[in-house]
Amino acid sequence: MSNHIHILLEIKDTSNNTISNIVKNLKSEISKKVGESIWQKSFYEHLIRDEKEYMQIKEYIMNNPFNWNKDQYYY
Repeated sequence: MSNHIHILLEIKDTSNNTISNIVKNLKSEISKKVGESIWQKSFYEHLIRDEKEYMQIKEYIMNNPFNWNKDQYYY
């Protein structure tokens, strides 16, 4: 949908990085470039457990733009 983004992350070194910190930094950098905050406060995370689940989620993300016009907020 055109009103959100999907990100697949692979975190190899978890000693200094958390999903929350990565998302916080990403939102901050994009907000600086845009000149204002465009983000909601929270985000949805899901840990992928295996290759099958990864492939299903990857396919969902790849097909997501084709479903934008079905979204209630599409304009």
